[in-house]
Amino acid sequence: MKTIAICNNKGGVGKTTICFCLAGALAELGKKVLAVDMDQQGSLSSSFLPANNDLQCTVADVILNDQASIREAILKTNFKNIDLVPSNLTLGRIETELLSERDAYHFLADKLEEIKSEYDVILLDSPPNLGLASWSVLTAADGVIIPLEAQDYSVKGTGFVHGLIQKVRRRANPNLKILGYVINRYDGRRRIEQDFKAMIEKHLEGTVFKQDLKDSVKYVEAVTLGKPITFLAPKSEQAEAIRSICREVIHAQKL
Repeated sequence: MKTIAICNNKGGVGKTTICFCLAGALAELGKKVLAVDMDQQGSLSSSFLPANNDLQCTVADVILNDQASIREAILKTNFKNIDLVPSNLTLGRIETELLSERDAYHFLADKLEEIKSEYDVILLDSPPNLGLASWSVLTAADGVIIPLEAQDYSVKGTGFVHGLIQKVRRRANPNLKILGYVINRYDGRRRIEQDFKAMIEKHLEGTVFKQDLKDSVKYVEAVTLGKPITFLAPKSEQAEAIRSICREVIHAQKL
């Protein structure tokens, strides 16, 4: 069993979309997947659950309560092989209520330990910041996928998440592995994006996924309609791209 984080401190780079669609691609291969929403915006939860779903227990409830089991928060989705631990705005409480807890970033990892044998893969969707939730995600993960765009601001932002990864390795999770950087929303028709992609591949040599994800409304539709792209449009170019990313992850993590 492997735990994989999708992480970047910058918002809008496609973390949730990649997590959502990767869960679908893994499930399609028969892998038992648990998706954990660690973003208080709850976008991953909204994609997997009906809009009117009344959440009785969220990941925040489990992290904040020593006696709570992660099983209390696990929900079945409409897709075979995919379960979800949902999130909502209450997750913001961990940033203040656990401020004085020196080992708070281990709480999520400890909770996940009890159900690891029940899944092939746990996917952790992280928030767009470098706070306790992101620390918790990286402490619990075996490997991390970092989405970025072929844009100046996105490339510069990777330095912050890489710095956090180094800190987490030193203080909490020395075996944390960077599985790779995914170039997302790529438009190869634009010369500037071609140049940035070449720069990324040169600067991050050996750690960039071979498959990029093109800028496409199909991915937006997948998240909006609540169907991973491999279920929504299984024969599409976009679904094949996600499957290619999935194969690279499986190879890297020996799933």
